[in-house]
Amino acid sequence: MSIKLSGFADEIDDLFENQLKGLQDNGIEYIEVRGVNGKNISMLNQNELDEAKKLLDQYAINVSAIGSPIGKVKITDDFDEHLKIFDNVLNAALTFETKYIRIFSFFIPEEDRKNNNYEKYRDEVMRRLYVLVERAGRKNLILCHENERDIYGESPELCLDLMQYFKGAIKFVFDPANFIVGGFTPYPHAYHLLADHIEYMHVKDANETGIVPAGYGKGGFKEILSDLIINKKFDSFLSIEPHLSIFTGIDELENENKKNKIVVNKYKSKPEAFKAAADALKNILKEIKQSKI
Repeated sequence: MSIKLSGFADEIDDLFENQLKGLQDNGIEYIEVRGVNGKNISMLNQNELDEAKKLLDQYAINVSAIGSPIGKVKITDDFDEHLKIFDNVLNAALTFETKYIRIFSFFIPEEDRKNNNYEKYRDEVMRRLYVLVERAGRKNLILCHENERDIYGESPELCLDLMQYFKGAIKFVFDPANFIVGGFTPYPHAYHLLADHIEYMHVKDANETGIVPAGYGKGGFKEILSDLIINKKFDSFLSIEPHLSIFTGIDELENENKKNKIVVNKYKSKPEAFKAAADALKNILKEIKQSKI
């Protein structure tokens, strides 16, 4: 397999150096950078970026993508102010020597979402994304749209609308858990609709209890990854984004609820939660590899 494992290591620790140590402990050679020493990647100045780059080189960790917050604001918010933040994100990508930037397609007002009135904002969504694409393109950087609850690109169909509109100028980040929490079916429906546009994947799963490790929810991870790897020769990034519950008083809580185990994700620390997510993915990949033999 030529796929590459990455992860949101700010879910291991706020301190950037500890993030890199945690990735090494899990045998992961890439990071999708989102939080650095407690600050969002979009808020770092050049000195902070340079210091982070030194640590990346020191630990031999490469950057798969910038996990930016771009487009994760209201469609009615001031766009010029958002563009200033975007310039910081572009600079971060160049400093960290990655071509990918994760983006979103703007939160749509709740009332319009309830009435399925996304069309009302389509022109403005496309206009804003076009500006982002143009700016990124000048620096040879690639924008990758992630499906997310409550944004324009929330449903599989509207994600496809974005992909078709931009004709490859924006790539797709497939997040099965985000489809599930939004009320959509990641496999087979969303996957087959969007498979040809998938540039990389976020690895988190979900079911009625909330977010769970890959393969423990309704994301169809084994089926999706089997098709991507075996049939589509997928050779990009699988980026682990655990989002798993962490409880420091889990033992006491369970002792009080022996008859009713209300805690599903039993992780006492962030590193433990990340390892559980990483191991779940590795087990699926191992099963797929063995099925090919």
